[in-house]
Amino acid sequence: MSHAERRASAGGWTAGEALASLSPLSLALALCLLIIGLTLFLRAPIPVDETRYLTVAWEMWRSGDPLVLHLNGAPYAHKPPMLFWLINAAWLVTGPQEWSARLVPALFLPLSVFLTFRLGLSLGDRRIAGRGALVLASTSIFAFMGASTMFDAMLTSAVVMALIGLLRAARGQALSGWMIVALSIGFGILAKGPVVLLHVLPAALLAPLWIERQQVWWRWYISLLAAVTGGAAIALAWAIPSALAGGSDFANELLWGQTSGRMVNAFAHRRPFWFYVLLLPVLLFPWAFATRLWTRQAVSGLWQNRTWRLPAIMAAGSFLTLSLVSGKQIHYLLPMLPAISLLVARMLSRGERAGEGRQGEERAFALMAVLFGAALLVVAGLAPRLPDALPPIHVAPALLLLAAALPLWRLRHAPWQVVPAFAAVLAVALSLEAGMGALAGFDLRPLASRIDPARPLAFVGGYQGEVGFAARLAGRVDVVTPQEGASWRKTHPEGQLVAIFRGDIPHFGDGRPWLERYSNRRIGLWPPLAATGDTKGDAPAAGGR
Repeated sequence: MSHAERRASAGGWTAGEALASLSPLSLALALCLLIIGLTLFLRAPIPVDETRYLTVAWEMWRSGDPLVLHLNGAPYAHKPPMLFWLINAAWLVTGPQEWSARLVPALFLPLSVFLTFRLGLSLGDRRIAGRGALVLASTSIFAFMGASTMFDAMLTSAVVMALIGLLRAARGQALSGWMIVALSIGFGILAKGPVVLLHVLPAALLAPLWIERQQVWWRWYISLLAAVTGGAAIALAWAIPSALAGGSDFANELLWGQTSGRMVNAFAHRRPFWFYVLLLPVLLFPWAFATRLWTRQAVSGLWQNRTWRLPAIMAAGSFLTLSLVSGKQIHYLLPMLPAISLLVARMLSRGERAGEGRQGEERAFALMAVLFGAALLVVAGLAPRLPDALPPIHVAPALLLLAAALPLWRLRHAPWQVVPAFAAVLAVALSLEAGMGALAGFDLRPLASRIDPARPLAFVGGYQGEVGFAARLAGRVDVVTPQEGASWRKTHPEGQLVAIFRGDIPHFGDGRPWLERYSNRRIGLWPPLAATGDTKGDAPAAGGR
């Protein structure tokens, strides 16, 4: 009987030994499932991105048109169709349910983690492959964004699969390798657009720096061109019929605005070249705070193994390329994280073998839990006093973090147990906060439940599909200015009107609005004039509260 079996049969497991008994890949996938469950059950879709994409999928479901995407009845060329196709495929089984729509993109979170493990195996180190998968799954920004109704986990899966294909091609399996690259590029373009090339091409073009086998380089680059062409052809098989069906303006936006036009315009946006450098601690949280990662022994071996230069080149090339584009968001960097996670796992393993780093340094994560919990408590105390500056914060997640500090302190094991445990506690705390506190103020489902989809509906100021799916709207939403709100209600007496505002309640005619907090603002739903039965006007005058 092994030591682990004897301890288990004797009932003598410690928390650290229980975690250590699981493979890193098992821990990583379990953490992914935890995060998906927390996301689906505790957090509402966040406006405006998640709610907008659910509405685009809903309008595809209603129209039955898989070629031309629509938002509020108008052709929508800003995103490619893969996410919406997959959601509609899920709805063929479940019907148009929110949980199944949100589950579809979230499943690419564990898929990305598993593909990271496969990439690590292809690089030749099973132990680092598992640890790299665990690093990725416990990286907070990837867990949060990867489980969202967004495109980034899909794109990440495509990028990692393309890297696996490059490795196969480099090792003599040219046909299957380049086919994988072509299919991955095609899927990536259909998932989020040509940005997939910014993540794949640096590693492919700089192949002489990482490939070990002798190559005929002209053949390599011809094959790369063929794979890119093949991937583009896959995307064009949708884009061309879609452009023809959507009309000239839609075609121009789809074929130009989503490729070179968007790239050219991006250089005119606001954020500077060094913006992503400031985000690196957030991008790599919590692993950036593992001090063993920054020892001399850990860092010195990054470039020694030729094959392991592949993830380094991919991450550095993507980072530099995206830094040149002025339009920047932190989730644009997510496809880099599998490569970075494998490098982090390798660096920590090297530092571990060398015995560098202070004993018990993992206790810093217990202290971090205390700091996070204390910060939430402070903000929770200040939020009622500063309602216009701070969202509502619930104290329960803060208390959870404080309570978890002691078990984390006692978990004196390698970072492969401590950091994932901290990440899991943090994920639970933040998900509870999302459902009970700050992000609960963004939940538009109470509003949507009060909207009658059979009535005309108008939004004051702007509309980006916030309630189209949640309210199961069947028609277009009118967009009016604040000055036009009262007159719209008069011309549409059966209609409802929605406005988001600060301070005084706007006056849009008769009828008292239903009001709800919306972050640090308020959102109101004005009833149909025909249903108020009030010709004198019982709504508070402008300036009322």
